Amino acid sequence: MNEAVDQLLRFGPLVMLAVTAAWLALATRRTSASIGSRAYGFGQSARQRLARLLFAGSVVGAVLALVAYATGATTPFLNPMTGEASIVRLAGLFLAMSGQALTLFAQDDMGRRWRVGVPEVAPDALVTTGLFGLSRNPVFLGMLAMAAGLAVAVPAPAMIACAGVFWIACEIQVRDEERFLQRSFGPAYLAYRSAVRRWI
Repeated sequence: MNEAVDQLLRFGPLVMLAVTAAWLALATRRTSASIGSRAYGFGQSARQRLARLLFAGSVVGAVLALVAYATGATTPFLNPMTGEASIVRLAGLFLAMSGQALTLFAQDDMGRRWRVGVPEVAPDALVTTGLFGLSRNPVFLGMLAMAAGLAVAVPAPAMIACAGVFWIACEIQVRDEERFLQRSFGPAYLAYRSAVRRWI
């Protein structure tokens, strides 16, 4: 295995995930300051508590698995099932990078209407332009591409499990957000939903 490629596959996924998490955390803080209230807040329903738990568990689990891989841990559950820097693993890393870019650009498209979870009060407008004119959930779409790409780049059982858990969390959250947006924006959201696909 080429040493440079090995190092890229060993450390790149961890750096990518850390940068994305830090960016979104800072964006949430900036939005909270801009709107004068918390931009972060999952609801208190059982579904929202489950979504929050699954999101947190999948992200923390992925970080721990990537740290273990980067530091040379030998636990089978945390190590890639193939150590070869194959084209497939590199393609996974490229998919993850593409997903990261989509996530960050889509979040930027939301501006001060960025929220994490289902808020108590709806944003002042429905975002339907930019990447949101192509997909109703480009942030989640980017995150899912990133999760899938990381699981291919570092095909450890732990990473594959985390990607699966993250997908379940996204499915729960997207449907909760759809109901919230329909209540909040009524006909405007229904028209948007009929014109733009949920994913792609």
